[in-house]
Amino acid sequence: MRRMRALVTAMIAMLAIGGVAPAQNYVIDQGTSDALTKYLRTNELPMVTAQFSTSPGGSKQLILTGFVATQFGRNDAERIANAYLNDPRVNLVDQILLDPHVEDMRAPQGSAAAASGAQAPNSPDQLWNKTMQGIYKNGGQSPSGAGPMLP
Repeated sequence: MRRMRALVTAMIAMLAIGGVAPAQNYVIDQGTSDALTKYLRTNELPMVTAQFSTSPGGSKQLILTGFVATQFGRNDAERIANAYLNDPRVNLVDQILLDPHVEDMRAPQGSAAAASGAQAPNSPDQLWNKTMQGIYKNGGQSPSGAGPMLP
């Protein structure tokens, strides 16, 4: 019991002395966000979106969201985004989720669609819904806990 009181007292003291850092108000750069999202999609990351923003103090932030099939795809998205922005000061926040259903977006190797560079028979909206259904079916929830999660 004494240890618990000491721990609580120490935590209160740390908060009182250190305070809580105020959140920065970032302003979204829609042009850069859209251009980077398009670039990610042309580099075989069709379900990844980018949101680039800057704070009034000059801090830069990039939030990547969406889905990829493998950890390699997630790492690739980070690498591509960092290379596109070419600014080591950008704080990268990776919120990309892994879902093997994303692999279904690719046309089968050797198919006419793959040879012509055409998209898989399913539309991106259908594949997005299929991926989300798989996540919800397996117990996943949107960050707010209610409603669908949109890109």
